[in-house]
Amino acid sequence: MKAFFIALLFFAGPFIQQEILYKGEWEAESRRTTFKGSWKIVKNGEQYKVELGADFEARKAPDLKIFLSKASLSEISGKNATTKGSPVLVAKLTSYKGTASYNIPSGINVKDYSTIIIHCEEYSKLWGGSPLK
Repeated sequence: MKAFFIALLFFAGPFIQQEILYKGEWEAESRRTTFKGSWKIVKNGEQYKVELGADFEARKAPDLKIFLSKASLSEISGKNATTKGSPVLVAKLTSYKGTASYNIPSGINVKDYSTIIIHCEEYSKLWGGSPLK
């Protein structure tokens, strides 16, 4: 019986409806930093994910992280990105070019946030972000 359910999940997996909650284009904080492309937040079953588009590109840095914030992008700077708007860490960026997917930790209600940002925590440098819409 257990094997049946595992097989069912394996074959049904591709047919589970993925819901796009938000999507947008990254807005770079500085013209001196490569940071561009698309992103979306999707819900797949009970799991929320940030998905970076094939056109995503960011200049490498030692400590780039994805955060969700309740503050608007215009209120966020490199110095306050980890404090302004009760930000929550989604994940450390592991890919600097092309598609990538990052699980949003369970317990985070994405609908409570208004902005997604990428920030270099080590050097307090905001790469940029985008409003959730």
